[in-house]
Amino acid sequence: MSFWITFVATYVVAQNVGYAALQIWLLRRRQPSPKWLEAAVFLWAFLMGGLFVLEAFEPLAWKPFMREWLYLPMAVEMVWNVLFLQVLILVMILVVLVVRLRSRIRHPKPISIAGMSRRKFLYLLSYGALPATAIGMGVHGALTRDDLRVSKYLMPIVNLPSELEGFTIAHVSDLHSGLFVGPARLKIISDATNDLKADLVAITGDIINREMHEFPPALAAIQRIESRYGTYLCEGNHDTIPGSCMVVAECYRNHLRMLFNKCAAIPLHGPRLLLGGLSWGRYYQMDANPGMVGDLFPSRQEGDVRILLAHHPHLFDIAQDADLLLSGHTHGGQIMFGDNIGLGRLRFKYCSGLFQRGATAMIVSNGCGDWFPCRIGAPAEIGLVRLTKAQA
Repeated sequence: MSFWITFVATYVVAQNVGYAALQIWLLRRRQPSPKWLEAAVFLWAFLMGGLFVLEAFEPLAWKPFMREWLYLPMAVEMVWNVLFLQVLILVMILVVLVVRLRSRIRHPKPISIAGMSRRKFLYLLSYGALPATAIGMGVHGALTRDDLRVSKYLMPIVNLPSELEGFTIAHVSDLHSGLFVGPARLKIISDATNDLKADLVAITGDIINREMHEFPPALAAIQRIESRYGTYLCEGNHDTIPGSCMVVAECYRNHLRMLFNKCAAIPLHGPRLLLGGLSWGRYYQMDANPGMVGDLFPSRQEGDVRILLAHHPHLFDIAQDADLLLSGHTHGGQIMFGDNIGLGRLRFKYCSGLFQRGATAMIVSNGCGDWFPCRIGAPAEIGLVRLTKAQA
């Protein structure tokens, strides 16, 4: 783990320095090059690289300080290094290659130092446009860090028994207890969940962000959550980062109802409410084992209601044996400009909200927490699902 953290941190620092060097090279191609701008370009590179190193290694003793006092610069750094730089460095390399190729044909005319033409002004301004955008997105992330909405769903279920009419489930996902989601934020989430007074609570993965020492604050928040029939969990991809089944084992040790490739029957009078949970690794087996959801549940009896907890929403493609799938993972697309434009649509078939296929429905939660501290058009949320009998 430490090897890969060191490797990635070194790579990102090298990217920042390399990007700055290429920018300076382009500036000097159009002499005279403003010295203050060269200094600003390298200062930005060293600041973004240094903050990434701090974020990558996350010194445990520094985490509260970083969370409370460095949230904004860390948010700007994450937007720049994770979202922008990976594309910018490739674009800049291409631009430099094109400029060098063109220079063999003709020499570019330097920008005169006399006066400030509109062309020169726009040229110099372009060097600050993307850092300014990253700062703006970081500010937005910092200002909305505690926002949390409730999304309500009335969920028709075929042949729902009358005993389950109006049964409510609080759907919580993607806590990401860690650098950007600390005890204060986790308490907001648990308090908001309790305010819903749901009959049951389902947490669909990513309890921690990446380290086992992030588990105790999440555990405290989960243990504060109250409901008539308890809280049930499934595993997310971030829960596997510390090691295989380490988070699962801690859940069992602390008597949390972790559904790790198993099914639980909720103790109701009369009909069975069956909750099944899939581990994160089952997502990679869905093509080879498309019947895994049916195998998870016992044979269907009259009045059974089957609800599946699975972190990755693409498991909806094989979830025809469940009545309802609760999922997360996407963060609502994280940065979206409408329903179909944004980062989420580049990665996920099912990004946010309610989906229906035959008699099976799925709700994809935007999640409550973040590893990436900026949401645009994808606000953090808790879902409140109310079951009702589907009309013929």
